[in-house]
Amino acid sequence: MPFDGITIHAICNELSAILNGGRIDKIHQPEKDELLLTIHQPKIGSYKLLISANARWARIQFQDAKVNNPITPPSFCMLLRKYLEGAKIISIRQLGLERIVHINFEALNDFREWQSITLICEFMGKHSNIILVNPETGIIIDAIKKYSHELSSFREVLPGREYLQPPAQGKITFKDISIDDFCALLWKDETKSLSQACFLSFEGFSPFAAKQICLQAGLDPAMSVALCGLFEFTQLHQFIQKLLNSVESVEVESSLLLTRKGAQDFAPYAIIDDHGSSYTETYPTILKTCSLYFNQSLHRFRLESFQANIIRRIKDLLERSYRKKLFQSGDLEHALQNKKYRTWGELLTAFSTLSKKGDQEIILNDFYDDEPITIILDPLLTPIQNAQKFFKIYNKSTKTIKSLETLMQQNQENIDYLESTIVAVEQSESIQQIEEIVLELENEQFFKKKGKNKGSKTTTISNPRRFMSSDGFEILVGRNNRQNDVLTLKTAGKMDLWLHTKDIPGTHVIIKTPNTCQNIDDIPIRTLEEASALAAYFSKAQQADKVAVDYTFRKHVQKPKNSRPGMVIYENYWTIMAKPRINDLSELN
Repeated sequence: MPFDGITIHAICNELSAILNGGRIDKIHQPEKDELLLTIHQPKIGSYKLLISANARWARIQFQDAKVNNPITPPSFCMLLRKYLEGAKIISIRQLGLERIVHINFEALNDFREWQSITLICEFMGKHSNIILVNPETGIIIDAIKKYSHELSSFREVLPGREYLQPPAQGKITFKDISIDDFCALLWKDETKSLSQACFLSFEGFSPFAAKQICLQAGLDPAMSVALCGLFEFTQLHQFIQKLLNSVESVEVESSLLLTRKGAQDFAPYAIIDDHGSSYTETYPTILKTCSLYFNQSLHRFRLESFQANIIRRIKDLLERSYRKKLFQSGDLEHALQNKKYRTWGELLTAFSTLSKKGDQEIILNDFYDDEPITIILDPLLTPIQNAQKFFKIYNKSTKTIKSLETLMQQNQENIDYLESTIVAVEQSESIQQIEEIVLELENEQFFKKKGKNKGSKTTTISNPRRFMSSDGFEILVGRNNRQNDVLTLKTAGKMDLWLHTKDIPGTHVIIKTPNTCQNIDDIPIRTLEEASALAAYFSKAQQADKVAVDYTFRKHVQKPKNSRPGMVIYENYWTIMAKPRINDLSELN
């Protein structure tokens, strides 16, 4: 994540222009390592400034979305309210190009006298912190994360201790460095690549920024500094100078790097994608870009966490079903072996005179294959009693086989349903879509219903995915099993084309056909290939090279009575081999 010194510098410039002179109206602490300051700027309005010391998401940005605050404010929040509510922001400045920001306030103390107070924000990964300091004495008033020498040998962050800056990394500020010193610094370690040398030498550069600077200067980031001469270094020096001058602007044009999964990076300069797997969008301010990046990234993080939790629960259920299948298969095999007792009983009844009570075994020729069979007898029973015993065992096994076949079919249906549900969860694009699947699992009694959901009926809230084929045919793709039922049984017409991966958990796909469609030849082959590619992509076989996809008209698809959501049977179908892909088609809203 490129929340480096250069990015922070651009953010501080924008924040200073907007917030200087504003007053603190409210202070909240929605998370243990986050602050939310509501700042009123006369004649303009209010702004919500989020400051996070989260190890993964440390940042400072404007917050538009509503956040939930704890009923009882944490002690650090209460202390900030005492010191900062009503305080005026004097300045927001960065310490050089380090990832440290000082927000300087002027506030009334207990004696109603104006005094200076500073909120120091350190954005340094797992060492991030928010510290309230008295700038006149340099003494720490309090911090959102407190620790002693037991955790850090360099400094203590505790109330009453002197504030010490984080240990220096030995990097040099680029400002005013001459080209000769620039070359000498980069040449110091000739084993490093050009981007590594920039990152290790200059303050404010992240690995991402160092690589981007090299690319935009027309140089290979992986090039060894030993192969660079005065021409390359001059070119790089001039570009860095130009870049740092540009981020001094109050409104710097910034870039957001995106892929199909969402925002990946952002920066207060143009981003070059050297992999070709993403695209960029530009925005007039770094604060706008920063908010978009973190909002999308946090949404994706929460979505992935929710997905992982639900998938884990479904896999636990699947594991039980797999074990049940294994045990049932063993029981079935054992029951099938007992079919021999019917033959034993028949033989013993037919040749009862050849045996007598007390015999332990008898050898007789089988009726069916004329092979000798050794029959083990109970010496305490007569031949007829032994035969009756064998028929009893056989009859019991026959009932067991019939029962096991029913149970195994039900268990296999559960396995197929749960496997398809995992695919639906993995391909969900929002928490709401996963909640629909959870509600479906509760209604199918796989998950226990919670509180307000008890007795509720499952309703499809989200809509199917919609695509337009190259030939102008609308293609609908279900998002979950309940939606698959609605899509296939209610939305699709009888002559619409229905597609599904062959013997692989996946989603239902429908090609909407015109009223004039009477046979399969009326559907263009390119549309069929695109729809089958979607069916393969939104299935468990998404990573396969080729996937078999069955297709037929909707009128040949039926839902068995009392079957699980999404489970159907079909006939009169064709099969096509498809390569899973989605990039050729754009999803419609």
